[in-house]
Amino acid sequence: MTEPSVTAEEQARIQALSPTVPDLARTDLTGCQQADVFKTDRIPLLGSGGNVQWLATPDGVVIVSQTCDVVQPKMSTVQVAPVVRLAGSLAGLAAKGSMPRYVPIPEAGAGAFADLEHVATVAKSHLALLEPQHGALTTTDIRKFGMRVGRRYSRFAFPDDVSPWLAPLKDSVLSKAGKSASSLGRVLEEMVESLRLECVPSWDSGAPYHLTLLVLIKPGLLPVVDDLREMTRPADLDQWLYDGVRRIKRSPAEVADQIISLNASSDRLRRLWLWEGFGESLAAVCKPKPNDPPDVQTAVAGHAIDSEVATIRDVSYERALRSEEIDVEHLSPPLPR
Repeated sequence: MTEPSVTAEEQARIQALSPTVPDLARTDLTGCQQADVFKTDRIPLLGSGGNVQWLATPDGVVIVSQTCDVVQPKMSTVQVAPVVRLAGSLAGLAAKGSMPRYVPIPEAGAGAFADLEHVATVAKSHLALLEPQHGALTTTDIRKFGMRVGRRYSRFAFPDDVSPWLAPLKDSVLSKAGKSASSLGRVLEEMVESLRLECVPSWDSGAPYHLTLLVLIKPGLLPVVDDLREMTRPADLDQWLYDGVRRIKRSPAEVADQIISLNASSDRLRRLWLWEGFGESLAAVCKPKPNDPPDVQTAVAGHAIDSEVATIRDVSYERALRSEEIDVEHLSPPLPR
């Protein structure tokens, strides 16, 4: 479809939004910061052939530039993204960081996110005419917003032959996040902080990769057992979780049902082993399709991904560095060869 040409009126508006000569007297955004929200009805996006398209922003825009660039008087422009409203499972996934396209704006109301799919460079002189609203107030929220914006552009690219192993996890498990009506949805939404994929010794080692799925859950959910004599799995639970050759035979949803049914007085060892089984059930989902090419089938050492469940406090910085967070948007099919 041919894009419309820019009218003289639109060209004048673009020049107001993105001036070529900085006007330092009109670019003072002192007191503004990253995550601030401004009410404006549309922003210009550069289309093919140099043409400009106007994107409607009925909920305004949010600053995604770093605060130092926002307040620096020598910088005449900042980058903004549209504010969008999400609901349901989509909002749940986005809030947990599983969709890096969307970044929560905590002070902009329920379901408010920055949509990083559309980022525009606009003149400070334009924003200086508008009334800002802080999208984040606490240092923690401001820091989280900045980290989430940065992750959109710096997240790790899993090797092409590994991505098909993770696709089933995205399609059949992570899609339940935010659907708290199901036990699996509640566990993913309320108890699991992050799913990370660890490669030992490193991704540079090449295939076959020795991979471990790290299921990081909130502090206090994983019982601490000091006496090794107490580490025996209850016989009934052992039979329920595993088949005759010690393979997990329960789905993540089935194990989640059991986890949700536990109460504060439940046997702590039962809680420990159910979480262990939950991690194994998630890893067991990670399998390529039978018709995937040979390099995919042999990409993972032992033809299986290991699993480990830990609280976010128990994972060392070293392990964090050699693991990467799994998100929904990033699990795309391998590039054509």
